[in-house]
Amino acid sequence: MEKFSKNQVKKEIPKNTFVSAQTFDSMSEKKLHFKMEIDVRGMRGEEALQAVTYYIDDAVQCNVEPVRILHGTGTGALRQIIRDYLKNIPGIRRFQDKHVQFGRAGITVVEFE
Repeated sequence: MEKFSKNQVKKEIPKNTFVSAQTFDSMSEKKLHFKMEIDVRGMRGEEALQAVTYYIDDAVQCNVEPVRILHGTGTGALRQIIRDYLKNIPGIRRFQDKHVQFGRAGITVVEFE
């Protein structure tokens, strides 16, 4: 897991950006605690999709990539639901299976534009 210092977070937000101190602090806090992967194994489809939706939004706000979605192999239903969702999200450059040595079809790696 990659961690960010408070100074790195402050450098990420341009000085000419007009945000309130509260918004800035909230964004800084979110980036400091952002995890590079989400685990939705064992969730129902709708529940997993909602978690992934919020996670992708947070990843875009924190300007981090690539991120990993752990959905497991199982029947492949979660993988399909998540990938159908990712196909329709602007700003995603690509998504693919993690390398064979690191989880293969049980993990989707997402890269942003």
